[in-house]
Amino acid sequence: MANHKGSLVASVVSSTKKGHHDYGLLKIEHNEPTSIITSVDAVVLCTFAIPFHISIPDFLSFVAPVDSFVSHYRVIRDTVPDSYMVLMKFRDPRSANDYYNQYSNRLFSSMEPERCQVVYIESVESGSHMSPFPFPEADQESDEQLSACPVCLEPMMDTLTGLLTILCQHTFHCHCLSKWGDGSCPVCRYSQKKPSNELEQQEHKSTRTIPEEDRNIGDQEDPNECAVCKSVLHLWVCLICGYIGCGRYAGSHAYDHYTETSHLYALEIDTQRVWDYTGDGYVHRLIQNAVDGKLVELPSNTENEHAASQEKEEAIALEYNYLLTSQLDSQRIYYENQMEKVFKEISGLTMQLGQLTEKANEIRSNNHRVETENKVKEKIISDLEKGKEKADKKLETWKEKSESTKHVWLEEKEITNSLLQNNVVILKSMEDQEAAIKELSDQVRDLMFFLEAREKVQGHPELEGGNIETHTPQQKHGKRRGKR
Repeated sequence: MANHKGSLVASVVSSTKKGHHDYGLLKIEHNEPTSIITSVDAVVLCTFAIPFHISIPDFLSFVAPVDSFVSHYRVIRDTVPDSYMVLMKFRDPRSANDYYNQYSNRLFSSMEPERCQVVYIESVESGSHMSPFPFPEADQESDEQLSACPVCLEPMMDTLTGLLTILCQHTFHCHCLSKWGDGSCPVCRYSQKKPSNELEQQEHKSTRTIPEEDRNIGDQEDPNECAVCKSVLHLWVCLICGYIGCGRYAGSHAYDHYTETSHLYALEIDTQRVWDYTGDGYVHRLIQNAVDGKLVELPSNTENEHAASQEKEEAIALEYNYLLTSQLDSQRIYYENQMEKVFKEISGLTMQLGQLTEKANEIRSNNHRVETENKVKEKIISDLEKGKEKADKKLETWKEKSESTKHVWLEEKEITNSLLQNNVVILKSMEDQEAAIKELSDQVRDLMFFLEAREKVQGHPELEGGNIETHTPQQKHGKRRGKR
């Protein structure tokens, strides 16, 4: 990716919905008003409106699960105050689609309201004098692969690891900048801090690049200090890991860091010169050797006068350089073979990860289905328990009614038995009374007959002294006589 002086200011001009994805037009503002529009593949996504309090290392940690699928990150200033955006070029459209589905509208943190806003970049509008944006062409990539990372001094190849270009347009390995403690640029010390009010007003009037004198505002608010003694004078920063220590005129903690870690190069913050602990001298003027690719010191103009005297030494050193080159080639071939093996293993692990992810998704769907069935069954069980409770209550009520009815029945049974006994007595008494009544009826009949006969005799005197006989059944004659 080409480096441009100053920060680029960008904004998502428009956003449209195509299918399930959002597509936006990215407008890049630089010095010239003329612009061109460049088409961008479907592998480029823009995460915009990222607040400044989320540093670049924090954002890289947030998207760490997809880091292996991203070939290049590019940080651009946003027209929205106190925010920036990150362009991400993925290695394939599927990875870009997965990132969009998983991170779009996702909270950066559960403690903050800001959400991750992601859109596909359909086209880029930028200044006509600028290099193709946002990511370089093939010829630019070949030049970039020859350049070394300022932190680890290893070649920057996006085919091996992800690259990151920050606001000051310096490019590093992603993992190298993540290890840089304060999040500032290891080369120019540009710090992504909230600008002062004057700078905010200036940027509100015109979206121009950040001046060089304003890049260290964040550093002035948060000055560097020794990690051990907290001294702010004679500071040195390790170019390998970013450790800050004091010089030999203070506590020599920078040299102590070299003895512990064997990190050779340290930058003097005051003079911006680089010190080599092994060579015991400044090596801030380095160039890349065309023979073996190593960094060597650039000779000064005064040394050119003594070039003739050094030809003999160079001829002797040339033979050793050839030998060293052959050895380095064998080491390079061995390293490339090892890297190929590692990439094959990573590819196999990626496939296994995809299979495991599919299995995990299937298990999640099964779990969801089982949970749904369990909920339905639990509801049915709850309804049955409620019905059982109601049935138990009814059963208790019917039991109480049954006991009460049984008690009444026993009482009525006793009453019925008593009534039956009384009925037997009464029937016997009635029979006796009927027999007495019948006997009395016979006596009354006899008496009436006697009275009638007496009246007839009294009315006929000639019948006086006569006998009157009546015919009665033989079995009853003795009884009536006995009763008389």
